[in-house]
Amino acid sequence: MTGYLRGQIAKMANVNIETLRYYENHGLIPAPIRSESGYRMYSEEVLSHLTFIKNAKACGFTLKEIKKALTKSSSSQISLADFLTVIDKKMDKIRSDMERQEQTLAMLASLKTNLQAEEKHPETQETLHILHMES
Repeated sequence: MTGYLRGQIAKMANVNIETLRYYENHGLIPAPIRSESGYRMYSEEVLSHLTFIKNAKACGFTLKEIKKALTKSSSSQISLADFLTVIDKKMDKIRSDMERQEQTLAMLASLKTNLQAEEKHPETQETLHILHMES
């Protein structure tokens, strides 16, 4: 029987054994076959799945999204065009998140400037009063 033991495949994929167990329990990788002595034996296909999962996570996809893609691909229900659409949506969400983060950063910079000003705006003075930080 050919295949890899749980520790071997975890090491090859550079994942924790608990991560491997989690992926198996949640349907992200197929259940392994068992050797005659009862050991789980993982295939090269599982190694490919683990690589895909790691790459997809690095691209910002959630495990739920990854599972959906793997499930659809196993039954040939996803096309390249569908996958490209998913990527475009993920990119749009990231851009939107970045815009919100930039707005937050600008608000924090303004707050810092107002807190450091010699002549503080009345709202800034009120904030300092609420926080017991009057200077």
